[in-house]
Order: sequence, then structure tokens, then C-alpha cells
Amino acid sequence: MLECLASGRVSMGARVRAFEDAMCRTLGVTHAVALSSGTAALDVALQALDVGPGDEVIVPAFTYVATVNAVVRRGALPVMVDVEPRTLNVDPDAVRAALTSRTRGVVFIDYGGGAADHAALERIARDHDTFLLHDAAHSVGTAAHGRRVGAWGVAATLSFHVAKVVTSVEGGMVVTNDDRIAEIARTLRNQGEPVGTKYVFTMIGHNFRLSDLHAAIGLVQLEKLDALLARRAAVAEWYAEALRDVDEVALPAVRAGTVHGRFLFSILARDRALRDRIEAALGRAGIETRICWPLPVYRQRAYVERVRPLSCPVAEDVATRVLSLPFHPLLTPDDVALVARTLREAIVGTR
Repeated sequence: MLECLASGRVSMGARVRAFEDAMCRTLGVTHAVALSSGTAALDVALQALDVGPGDEVIVPAFTYVATVNAVVRRGALPVMVDVEPRTLNVDPDAVRAALTSRTRGVVFIDYGGGAADHAALERIARDHDTFLLHDAAHSVGTAAHGRRVGAWGVAATLSFHVAKVVTSVEGGMVVTNDDRIAEIARTLRNQGEPVGTKYVFTMIGHNFRLSDLHAAIGLVQLEKLDALLARRAAVAEWYAEALRDVDEVALPAVRAGTVHGRFLFSILARDRALRDRIEAALGRAGIETRICWPLPVYRQRAYVERVRPLSCPVAEDVATRVLSLPFHPLLTPDDVALVARTLREAIVGTR
């Protein structure tokens, strides 16, 4: 960052290009287009796919609201479907049941970095001539059947928010092997100005540019990716061992043939009352937690009147029982032991 400041070139420039090139090498994709946020990446990807009014886009009901917001901003209807009870990822059978003549595509996530059923979703998209867009905000370290982010569907979007495995403090990226999508994304991020031109605008774009300052952080972070993922995997193993005999909580399943990206470490409590008791006990001990997420998106106030009633019993259930524990590379075995001990003490009080 100091070198970037000293150079006097802090807007989108050489470091952004270097960050994009490094991500292409890391993921084995042809194109990476850096943007100002993961949300911007979703917006750009959906615009590049010509999503608009009258279209339906299938999304999981249990996701971060940004996934759905991007669909609505295109004027399309988000069709929210249920998730699998063991992985918390979108249920391919629910996707099939939601397909109509107006379905343009499917946007899916990997909850906490645990892979969804990528192969099944890709078959659905192929068989029904719809696009498959991977909201990979949790997934920079995720792999399914030997294929990493960007190899599934027509494109994937990344987030480099400060909480993510790789961060540029704020930032995002569209990664794809599709030349057309990449070209449109590069144009849209710069007010609709094609690369190599100045003050010539061929599309209605936006200022979605990433600065070289942010890219400088992202570059150094990306160099650490393997070490960050290894450390996160170790912390996850410590947690799994510490909670192995705690029957009152379960861990989301990891699908066979996949590599977990280890963004979140979430548990599923026996019921809501126990989840809330564990959350409160950890809070009293100074241990911060998150509920990712407390409501299916269609129950959020912003969406109650925007979507038709849906039947998503699994999403309804897991939202009442899920709790994300502290999870980052700086945790120590003693930290994990403290969390596990406090959690156990909360459970003992309910027996």
C-alpha cells in the first residue's frame, strides 16, 4: 500500500490488473474482472446475462440478502427455494420444481464454503437451457470434484469484504471462462466505457471500479491463500474434535468429493431455545457469534410484500437453529477449547 501511495497511481491500474491475473492463475480461469464489492460483481454478472423484467431467477431462500437483492435490482422476480437439511445449500429437487417457462437462470451459494451439489445444478441448467451463476462469496477455497470456483456455471462472483478468507477490505470479482461476459463486465464497471477507449460509452454502466490500494491488499492476501486455508481447516478440526460427543448440536455435512472452503464454522442446535441459550452464554463470556442467517430472505421485511408465499420448511427450521462460532486463522487451540467449554456448560444447564 505504501508503494502504491508513493507511486501516485492509486486508482484502477497496474495493481488491479495484477490482482486479476493472480486470481486467474489461482483458480485456473480465463478472465477475472475486479470490482468494488461482491454485490457489484453480482449486479454486473446479471446485467451481462441480460436478466431483466419478466424474468424469473431461482435463488436459495437461505442465503445472504445480497444474492436476492441483485436479482431484484435487474427488475426480475427472485424465486426462493428450499435448501438441503444437511448441507444448508440449495436443494436441486426444489430448483427443478420451481422451473417455469420464465426461468432465466439459477444463482446459488456454497453455505459457509461447503460445496452445494454443483454437478446436479449444472445438469439442471444444461437440460433446461438456463444459466447457472455461482455466488461464490464464501467459496474462494471451495472445490467440487476437482473443479474450483469459476469452473461451474457460466460465471462466479467473489467477495473480498474484510470478513472473507481473502480480503481487500472491500472488493469483489467476476471470474469466468466466457469472453463475452468478461468484456461486458469490464465495460459496465467503468460507466459503460469499453477498455481502450476514453469518454466513449456503449452501455449504461456504473462506477464499480476497484482501486489499486485495495488491490494491493488483495494481492498480498492471495499470496497467503494456501496458508490461510490450511490454518482454517486446522481450526475446523479442533472445533469438530471438541464438539464430537455433543449430541445436542450437529455440524453441516460436507458433500463427498468436495473441498470445504472454510469461511464459516456453523453449528445446528437441537432447537431454537438451545441455540439462543448457547448464543447468550457465549456472549456473557465475551465470545462473539453470528446467526447466519436468522430468517429466510422472503421473511425479511424488505421482501415480505415482494414475493409470493413459498414452502421452504428446511430454511424455516435451520434459521431457528443455526449459529456461527468464532472462526478465523488467528484462533488457537485454547480459544477453541474455551468456546467449546462454554457451549457445553450452556447445554448442561438445559438437561
